[in-house]
Amino acid sequence: MNGTGRAAVPRRPMAARRTPLTLAVVLFLGALLAGCTEVEATSSDGGYSPAKIEEIEGSDVKQVTFTEDAAGQVDLQTVQAARRGGQTVVPYAALIYSPDGKTWVYASPRALTFLRTPVLVDRIEGDQVLLAKGLSPGTTVVTVGAAEVYGAELDMASH
Repeated sequence: MNGTGRAAVPRRPMAARRTPLTLAVVLFLGALLAGCTEVEATSSDGGYSPAKIEEIEGSDVKQVTFTEDAAGQVDLQTVQAARRGGQTVVPYAALIYSPDGKTWVYASPRALTFLRTPVLVDRIEGDQVLLAKGLSPGTTVVTVGAAEVYGAELDMASH
């Protein structure tokens, strides 16, 4: 009992409740983007595509531009990197680890457009990451939905 006469019902944390939705969105994006080198917001047959993926010349990084609808489906959220002392600081949620152990963030040079940007972590303090290099204060970074952007980019890079 929880003191109100009713049995306490354990609740899963918000992240755990969102995991199936996140997986579904990544799979949905991957299925829509499979086999393409660039996806337009509206396909030539009038169908819906959630993102446009563009190669960056001389790089293995792709520019990912989501439609407003797709961004809403994955609840994409961004913040600006801050300055603390002489260092750039981003929320830990902005950090992406690649399979080879490198650290990245998704910088957003303009609304709904994202570029995977390498960063070097100096240290982590709670939910804040102090960067040694790789990003300037004031740069907009993805804090919610970075995994979905990464999934969209990697799916396209493998085809």
